Amino acid sequence: MKILPFILITTLAGCSSVMNGGRQSVTVVTPGAEGSECSLTDAKGRVWYVESTPGTALVKKGDGPISVICKKEGYEIGVGEIADGMAIQNAGNILFPPGFIIDGLTGSSKKYESTVSVEMEMLNKKDTAGKKPWE
Repeated sequence: MKILPFILITTLAGCSSVMNGGRQSVTVVTPGAEGSECSLTDAKGRVWYVESTPGTALVKKGDGPISVICKKEGYEIGVGEIADGMAIQNAGNILFPPGFIIDGLTGSSKKYESTVSVEMEMLNKKDTAGKKPWE
C-alpha cells in the first residue's frame, strides 16, 4: 500500500505536461481573405508559418503572446495577437508543487486560444468607397 501514494504523486507531477505537452495547434482564419499567408512569431523570435488560411500551425507554448501577420495580394496586411493563459490542468500541481516547475520548464502550464481571426481589408475597397459603380 505504500507504493500507491508514490504512484499518485509521480503521476500528478507535471500534470499539465502529461495532459497537454509543450506544443499546441493554433488555427488562423482571415474572413473574406481566405488563402492568405501568415507568420506567427513568439516573444523568443521563433516563427511558424501558415501557408494558406484557414490553416493551422503547431506552436511551442510558454513563451508569451504570439504575434500574427497575414499577407495577401490586393489586401492590407492583417495583424493579430494570440494571448497566452494558464492551462486548467496546471491546477493538479497544487497536490505536488514540483509539478509547477516541470510544467513551467516545458511550457505546458500555458495555453493559447485554439483559433485566431485576423481581419484584412481589400485595398480597392478604400479607393471605391462612396463612389457609384459607374464612376
